[in-house]
Formats: sequence, structure tokens, C-alpha cells
Amino acid sequence: MKSKLIILGAVLVLFAVALYVSGSFGEGGGYAQVRQERQASLDRQGAPEGKASLDGEAAPSGQRGADQTEAQLEEAPDFTLKDLDGNAVSLRDLRGKAVYLNFWTTWCKWCKKEMPAMKRVYESFEGRDLAIVAVDIGEGRDKVATYIDQGGYPFQVLLDSDKSVSKSYRVTSIPVSVFVDKEGRVAYRKLGTMKEDEMRLVIQSLVE
Repeated sequence: MKSKLIILGAVLVLFAVALYVSGSFGEGGGYAQVRQERQASLDRQGAPEGKASLDGEAAPSGQRGADQTEAQLEEAPDFTLKDLDGNAVSLRDLRGKAVYLNFWTTWCKWCKKEMPAMKRVYESFEGRDLAIVAVDIGEGRDKVATYIDQGGYPFQVLLDSDKSVSKSYRVTSIPVSVFVDKEGRVAYRKLGTMKEDEMRLVIQSLVE
């Protein structure tokens, strides 16, 4: 009798394990779980450290809009802006690469915190299918060039002099990070300062 109970218990344990495995990995469950874990990791890091409104006043930190971290597979608005050398650069010219658009200004203290991290990320992903583009909003070329030279920042910098591009991307506070996939679609959007490991996590998912 005792041996029968032991055998019955073993059968029940094996049955429970089989149900767990099929529930976790059946019908694509394993892949979905990986995606959920990646998004959960981003969410844990995603509360913005700080941001500033474009009129120069401090904006509340720690607030997240519905469109700030969720994937939005809409077409990224195309644009053409000049770089610090006066060359015209269009977003469509970068098609086939993942693009990290960072909207910023030299007076934004939160933007200044991001720049060194962006530099390290740029250097570690150099040679991959990635373009990091810092879009300055409404400032003069000389002021921006001086700031970039002093920091030794290697990524591309474009001048949104009339703020038309920032408006098309619905930027009202800064910094704003927009990640565009290789097909030209907005894959991830974040308002507020991004931490380096968060940048890396999003970029890796787009270039792999």
C-alpha cells in the first residue's frame, strides 16, 4: 500500500512538471516570455530622472506618458537638417540602420547627464548598423559646436533651428530619446534622462 502511494505521488509530480513546461513554452510562449522579461527590465529602469520644458522651466520628474516607453511601430517622420559642417542630412538616408535620435539643448542639465553615456555607447557599437544623432533644438551653430567640441562627442549632431522636427516628433520637454528601427519605424520612445544600460538594452534589440 505504501509503495503504491509513493508511485502515485511520483506520477502526480511528473504530470505537474509537464503542465508547467507546456504552458511556458508551448505555442511560442518561450519567445513571448523573453520579450516580456526584456520589457520588464526596461520598465524597472524607465522612470525618467529628470526633464526640462522647452521654455527653459523645470518640468516635473518621475512622470511617464503613455507614449514615452511603449513600442510604437508607426513610420518615423522623415526630415532633413544640417549638421555642424552645413551638410544636409535626411533620416531616409539612414534607412537600413537603427537610429537613436536624441533631442536636446546645451542648457538642459538633464541632457548634459546623458551625453557622456551616449559617447560610450557610440564607441562600443561603432561599426554596427547604428547611427546616433543628437538633434539640437533652436540653438545657434557656434554655441552647439563649441559644446560638442569641448565634450569630444563623436556622434552626429543636427540643428533643428526652427524647431520643426521637434514639433513633428511631439517634443515639448527634453531630453527625448526616439529609437527608429532599420525599417524606419519608431520602436521605442523615452522622455527624460536615459541611463546607459537602458540605452544599450534598446539598441541591442534593434541591431541584433
